[in-house]
Amino acid sequence: MRLSKISLCLATFSLPLMAHANTQNTNDAAIVTSLDAVTVTATRTEKTVLQSAQAVNVISSEQIEKQLESSLFNTLDMIPNVSANGGPRNGGQKFNIRGFSDAEDVLVTVDGMVQTFEKYRMGSLFTDSELYRTISIKRGTSTVLHGGGALGGVVQLELKDAADFLRDGETAGAKVKLGYDSNNEQKNGSVFAFARPTETLDLLAAVVKRDSDDFELSNGEMLDNSGIENSSVLLKGEYFLTDDSLLGVTYTTTQDAQRTEFNTTDAGAWGTVYREVDQTAANLSYELMPSDNPYLDLTAKLGFTTSQVTETDGEGMLKDFVGIKSTYEYNITTLDVMNTSKVAGHALTYGVQYTDKERIGEKTALPCERINFETYACEQYGTVAQTGEMTSQPGGDQVRTGVYIQDEFKLQDLTVITGVRYERYETNPTASFSAKFNDLDTNVTHSDWAPSISLNYQVTPELAIFVNRQSGFRAPLIDELYDQYGGRQSALNLDIEYSDNSELGMTYSVDNVLNNTDTLNLRVMYFDISVDDEITSLTSETQNPMPNPRYANRASNDRDGFELELNYANQYLYSNLTYSTIDGEDNTGKALWYLPADKLSVDTGFSMLDNTVMLGAKIVHTSNRDVESYNRSTRQYGVVKHQSHTLWDLYASWDVTQDVNLRLAIDNVFDKEYTVIAGTGGGIGDYGVGRSVKTQVSWRF
Repeated sequence: MRLSKISLCLATFSLPLMAHANTQNTNDAAIVTSLDAVTVTATRTEKTVLQSAQAVNVISSEQIEKQLESSLFNTLDMIPNVSANGGPRNGGQKFNIRGFSDAEDVLVTVDGMVQTFEKYRMGSLFTDSELYRTISIKRGTSTVLHGGGALGGVVQLELKDAADFLRDGETAGAKVKLGYDSNNEQKNGSVFAFARPTETLDLLAAVVKRDSDDFELSNGEMLDNSGIENSSVLLKGEYFLTDDSLLGVTYTTTQDAQRTEFNTTDAGAWGTVYREVDQTAANLSYELMPSDNPYLDLTAKLGFTTSQVTETDGEGMLKDFVGIKSTYEYNITTLDVMNTSKVAGHALTYGVQYTDKERIGEKTALPCERINFETYACEQYGTVAQTGEMTSQPGGDQVRTGVYIQDEFKLQDLTVITGVRYERYETNPTASFSAKFNDLDTNVTHSDWAPSISLNYQVTPELAIFVNRQSGFRAPLIDELYDQYGGRQSALNLDIEYSDNSELGMTYSVDNVLNNTDTLNLRVMYFDISVDDEITSLTSETQNPMPNPRYANRASNDRDGFELELNYANQYLYSNLTYSTIDGEDNTGKALWYLPADKLSVDTGFSMLDNTVMLGAKIVHTSNRDVESYNRSTRQYGVVKHQSHTLWDLYASWDVTQDVNLRLAIDNVFDKEYTVIAGTGGGIGDYGVGRSVKTQVSWRF
């Protein structure tokens, strides 16, 4: 029997009544909603999402697992004004937070270590969702606590550890998962081995593998060269030196090697390359939290992340562009030391952060000895390969040092959080670049201060109102300073780009709404973000004649929006609703076409049979949005409509025994045709993925 859309809709929205009827005679149960999750992302001190009174959300591993998501970017539907830019290809997506989607505007960390990657027509993060226990996302400027590169927001990934698997009294065990996705015939599996050989030592080791064919898109066509073949490894150990101190070591890596499209972010064929991707994070951490000392709550982290992409065997015009081998690499060392001292009703959080980011762009190729200037194709190559730096991916080193302090205190029902940060950047090109410009000082420094303030007034035990003001900035990137696109001059005079984020909102939380086992949470927020001295790229010779630098602080923009989050849960049911809208324009009055569309999302589910069976549904409606698009026939830009769409997903879980679980998820149930936001410029991208039925069996022993 086939269910119509209306039938499914009625069934979905009747769940609250069914659950209410089932819970009239039950005992009280602990209820947790997505707004109850504990986070340190907003204030660096532990609070629930609601208590932080800021735009922060936490995605748990349980939320990732319930829909069998293989990509972190597929977990963002229920977060207002947060989505993914780029196509469905592996490695082609980036985070979009309130319209900020460039890697330099969204700060990403893995267990506190800064992780970034930026390359033309590629995404920024390639790691596997199976490795993480939480994904915390802070919307809006967060420079004071997290540093430059957080103009749009922060994404903090926390890796799983042994405590996530070990049960009371267990000393060792393992969990195995095997899954299959019908759309691209993906076969995936993972093994997590965990142990507590002594009371003071936790150990975790994991391997995750995925292998698939090409995706079938929602328009019925296959997306060529979109198959997946990658593997991830996680090693983590935690040693409790004392009851109050902990030493941790973490290593994780994700690797991918296959022939794929050079352009993984947007629609349109560019040709293929053989691409090898390796993204790794390793860190050493120390925590000291003596219960009898209010002045010490210390965390220190030292780590290293690297993202390396190697491309070979390019076809067509890519043969010249890639050469024999092109290497793109980011190596980042991070030191983060933070302490919280409680003094006379004040919680003082202060620390120092240091990052050293090395960027490498090298190409090994046969020199072109004769070129056809009509087609720009090389007609004769030399015989001796040469390795040199790529002007399109200039290398260099950027050191960032930041110090900050935050004071949190209460005046009766008013909580006040104020903070300030000083940050300094030192940026240096490679030695070979400097040698070309003996008459110029190519070493560049930038520094400035950033303040923040947050006021949260508890009107009643259930209702609170808040206002936040956060300022931020980022220094020019290595490639913005030293780019020589098409023979242009480098932009050594670039200045800092600034952002100011203002928020006004309310939170409401109440228990025992319909019965004595339920809770309801609400958060509503209005925000306004202004960006000044924006660093933009302009290659038009009419507007920016040669040999002027490509990059300059030539623009500004303003955007504002509204975000709503509503959670309801009782002993058997949860239901989450979010809505977001955003609008903006630049300094010329032109609309910001790259902003995401309005989004309405509902995720609801219920459990039965003593909570061994769970059924759920998610509905995401994305509205129309206006997009500026280039018409190749008229060779002019015009405004077109990016069409709205509504996607339905279903999921189910059955705990067959305490150790065996079966899962089923169906993405895009009605095989709705739709297009995604492109990764370059935020235009209309590829068609989205068509219907996929995903299954998984897991067991532990």
